[in-house]
Amino acid sequence: MVYLGVWPLKPPYRYTICSKDPVMNHARLKPVAQRTLSDEVTERLHNAIREGALPPGTRLVEQEIAEFLAVSRIPVREAIQRLVEEGLVRKTPRRGAYVYLPSPHEIEEISSLRVVLERFVIERVMARWLPEYETALRRIVAEMRRAAEQGNVQQVHEQDYRFHYALWGFADHSIMLEVVSSMRARINRFLYEATSALSPDELTSHVDDHDKLIEIFKTCDVTAAQAEITKHILGAKQRILTYCQLMPVDA
Repeated sequence: MVYLGVWPLKPPYRYTICSKDPVMNHARLKPVAQRTLSDEVTERLHNAIREGALPPGTRLVEQEIAEFLAVSRIPVREAIQRLVEEGLVRKTPRRGAYVYLPSPHEIEEISSLRVVLERFVIERVMARWLPEYETALRRIVAEMRRAAEQGNVQQVHEQDYRFHYALWGFADHSIMLEVVSSMRARINRFLYEATSALSPDELTSHVDDHDKLIEIFKTCDVTAAQAEITKHILGAKQRILTYCQLMPVDA
């Protein structure tokens, strides 16, 4: 039996998103009229994968998941298909559905595409730069630094994601936001494990890199900012390859 948590599923409900946080406002989040049971199951599986409760390679058996969550197999089947479309789950005729395990070549491909998209993000963010963006990013980095000092890698990782999500939102490009967040989701778990392997000094340096990027934003030097984000992404790629004990492949 796979571990998916112990809190009960809630029935469909209505809610809205209202925030004064520029990180949220610029993310173009829209109110959701109603969540279906399929939405709930998708979220539970998504969180279980992200948090490592369902590690890479784990088979997702519809009947087992349905019994554990006390739902029918239909919403489970729909949820698994969504995760397949997001790239978090793979499905083959013989093996069925299983949590995505990237090959070295796939990591190279995802990282190279991230470089292209993140450089595009930087260009758009700097063309739209506002003082409140710096305030929001500084707040995130402060939380990241506090977590690093406490050795809380999980919180460092979460604030790192929030930093990048903020930039994606500031870029004000909804389609790009969907694409880049989907790509990040495919390697998010590996980024966490790779970050966990950093020494305290390396973790501090990782946080410093985010402060450095903010300082470059203030100079309006797009080329320098793009170079810094490229270095940041390629460093993350190498950490993932090292963690997975994978060797880089030729482009």
